Amino acid sequence: MDSRKVIKFANLKIEIVQAPGAAHYIIAGDVDENFRQKEIPRLRTPELHLHLKDVGNFNSVGIREWIQLIADLSQHSKLSFHECSVSSIDQINMVPHSLGGGTVESFYAPYYCECGQETVKLINVHDHEQELRRNEAPHFLCEHCGKSLEFDALEETYFQFLTSLPKAG
Repeated sequence: MDSRKVIKFANLKIEIVQAPGAAHYIIAGDVDENFRQKEIPRLRTPELHLHLKDVGNFNSVGIREWIQLIADLSQHSKLSFHECSVSSIDQINMVPHSLGGGTVESFYAPYYCECGQETVKLINVHDHEQELRRNEAPHFLCEHCGKSLEFDALEETYFQFLTSLPKAG
């Protein structure tokens, strides 16, 4: 049976769902000076999945707390990161230790269309491995006009966190 616990800080909420063999930390909000990593349970489980879809900004105090939490969690579990927000990917690229040896399984990336639409698209690393190995953004169509979306960042910079993927020849 799954068990749930919610921990709230001023600008951040962490929902912890524990199931047999795995735990999920669903994180929403800003990782800032109000985040106190010592208040987060360190579950001893083979797999720990961190869901970062709704993570907003990180500040310098928050990232220090985050790195300590991730380091502690990685001592007892294999970490994987899912639905990483654009801001969390930006932070991971600036501070690689923020993954603690874990792997990014899926992430959001910014796109725009010449029709004026801006959007983020969820990219599953396994599904788009070939393009990502070449530092190429996956192709998507605009939901508004049907034209091809343009990637709205520098590919080699934005995909820097994927350095563990072997490069295509």
